[in-house]
Amino acid sequence: MTHDIINQLQTITQQVEADPRAARKALRRLAPSLPDTAEVKTALGLTYLELGQPRDAMRAFKRAIELDPDNATARYQLGLLQSDQGLLPQAEANLRVAVAAEPNNPDHLTALGFTYYRAGKNELAIETLEKALEAGAENENAFIALGYLYYEAGDLEQSREAFARLVALDPDRADVYNNLGYLDILTGDLKRAVEELNTCLEKDDAYLRARYNLALATWLQGDKDRAIELYREARRRDRGDAELKQHLADLDEVAERYDENKDLTALKNKLAVALKTGRLK
Repeated sequence: MTHDIINQLQTITQQVEADPRAARKALRRLAPSLPDTAEVKTALGLTYLELGQPRDAMRAFKRAIELDPDNATARYQLGLLQSDQGLLPQAEANLRVAVAAEPNNPDHLTALGFTYYRAGKNELAIETLEKALEAGAENENAFIALGYLYYEAGDLEQSREAFARLVALDPDRADVYNNLGYLDILTGDLKRAVEELNTCLEKDDAYLRARYNLALATWLQGDKDRAIELYREARRRDRGDAELKQHLADLDEVAERYDENKDLTALKNKLAVALKTGRLK
């Protein structure tokens, strides 16, 4: 009987894309008669997710866990929902149970690692996300989180490797090419930085952060006239100089890598004056 009920729920799930209203009506008719078992409540929660009803899904998963505390699927799904809602301690508790039940499940490891990342538990996040990748995870969140975690830890080489793996997974993500280009600026590989940043702009011509970083890399290469042209073009697109302000803050970090670079100091002064006067000379 349980098998037949789960098949009915799966049929409703398959109906969602074609006719979501009919799928919701079918579930409302079926739900009151469903048996109160962990397996059925888990399937019900998954159906609610497909219908875009996360609150109902959470209730179903919680009931499944009450009936079977070791239910890895319900723990994982509930943990995902809680993590997305910022309920990080609860999410962590549920995801740890899911990982304990299936220690080599890349999805469970990724969800737990990303929750650690959101909670600021960086060492645990790195350890868990690396385990997820070893287990075969191909989740973009894992790579992007690792890239930022290694960057925050000052390990720019590992940060670059994480972002590069993400490019291999999704070669059309413009933001990752910008991250790679900025890391190349920090490590002094300006030629590669220009290549990465141009690729970013090929993917997304409106990516202002990359335009500013490209101008910076060009300036550091010594082509100041071209750099100023690039800065002017970026500012024409930058409403209220919002991105320029962030770029100026980034220059403080870049300056730490280019000790006593007078050209960089001159650039910072030019951009600071441009913010005040509206003109970049």
